[in-house]
Amino acid sequence: MDRRGQAALEYMMTYGWAILVILIVGVFIWQSGIISKSNPPPGCQGFSQIVPLDTKLSVSGSTGTLLVVLSNDGAANMAIEQDSDIDASIYETDCSCSGTCTQDPFRPGQSISRNFTCNNFPYTVGDYYRAYINITYRNKASGITHTSSGVCWGTIE
Repeated sequence: MDRRGQAALEYMMTYGWAILVILIVGVFIWQSGIISKSNPPPGCQGFSQIVPLDTKLSVSGSTGTLLVVLSNDGAANMAIEQDSDIDASIYETDCSCSGTCTQDPFRPGQSISRNFTCNNFPYTVGDYYRAYINITYRNKASGITHTSSGVCWGTIE
């Protein structure tokens, strides 16, 4: 009886130490950054009839430039008439982008590209960004004003 208890205790101690060593090595590898999660590929989601086809955020000094390519995915002519019709804010910063985007008429299937300037930009090339974008537009057929909102993300170039 005594021999079986000792053998079981030795068995549990041997595997216990092995598991402890494996856990310590795993935590070390995780915390040292050897295994790092890569950023997802660039993309956008959440927009309605006026949608970004592509975005690019580049940086020069403390100024960021957000390039947005917009498409009219609706069935009617739209109008983006005022300078403040597109607002973008970069996630986890006080940075907001502003620029001029006027397009009247904005025909179905048509694409336009616009640049927006982000002042006091704290990021550098290679950082990950999330931009929350609001696009206010008017449906020319109905005369009703709408907002297309969503988020775009990617790596700063």
